[in-house]
Amino acid sequence: MRNPTYTIRNYHSKDFEKLVQLVTEVQELGQPSCSISLLDLFESLSQSDPSSKDNLFIAERSGEIAGYAEVKPEFDIGRAVLRWLVHPRHHRRGELTVRLVDRAVDRTRELGIMTLHANIPQDSFTAKRFLTRMGFTFVRRFLELRLDLAEMVLPEINKIASQCRSLQPSEEGRLTELQNRSFAATWGFNPNTIEEIIYRINLPNSYPDDIFLIFDSDKPVGYCWTRIEVWKKKAPGEGTGRIYMLGVDPDYRGRGLGRQLLLVGLSYLRSKSLRVVVLTVDSENKAARFLYKSVGFELWKSSLWYEKRLD
Repeated sequence: MRNPTYTIRNYHSKDFEKLVQLVTEVQELGQPSCSISLLDLFESLSQSDPSSKDNLFIAERSGEIAGYAEVKPEFDIGRAVLRWLVHPRHHRRGELTVRLVDRAVDRTRELGIMTLHANIPQDSFTAKRFLTRMGFTFVRRFLELRLDLAEMVLPEINKIASQCRSLQPSEEGRLTELQNRSFAATWGFNPNTIEEIIYRINLPNSYPDDIFLIFDSDKPVGYCWTRIEVWKKKAPGEGTGRIYMLGVDPDYRGRGLGRQLLLVGLSYLRSKSLRVVVLTVDSENKAARFLYKSVGFELWKSSLWYEKRLD
């Protein structure tokens, strides 16, 4: 009897639980081809923009989801970000992966975007070979740093950050402006709208209290956005803390504000009984790498960004 063929189609909301199962199984096998987490998946699929579903493609066979590919457009900087995942038992010499990524490339062209980026674990040789085969080239290395809070001695926060407090209601616009200004010259940063900031603040396990602002008089000049990364509700202390974003207004750099904000963020995460904190930093951002190393962050793993030009 002939084996059923795979169907490539758009995502439907009813696929969610099966996608979660797919990602969970592949992570447990330790064979992810690109950088993806359940939290990433949930955030992507929870977006209120209906058109986002047009950018996610499912590979299905006999009612089973074998893999998916997603394109996230970032129009302001003229690129899209590709993510894909195929269960190892469906690889078949990579044929299904090629079909999914080809559909994602076609969708990128349909959106009028000529640059496609993909982020993969540095130790995924299979993903490197695949992207090279598909016409991608390496462009950037990012570092995932890790800190054991139990081994860190934190200073008295009240003495170093008297001008620092958590985000207040109705300040989302000020945060949006500060974030876009702080990261304007950063590789891969796509400016955010206030609607996007509000959306992220209201995601599960995200709260305004997780975000700290530092002020010059009444002007916010820097911020530290922390997160607790858990997929499902866990007991206090379970999960991983993350320094999600740390930014300082360019006019206020060189005054130690970034360090103050980082220490405030770490103290907050420790108050949640968390032991481990992680963050991601561009390997070419020497100032940020020096700051994180100075408080005890160590290299945990790395990821690579690849690029494909579609013109």
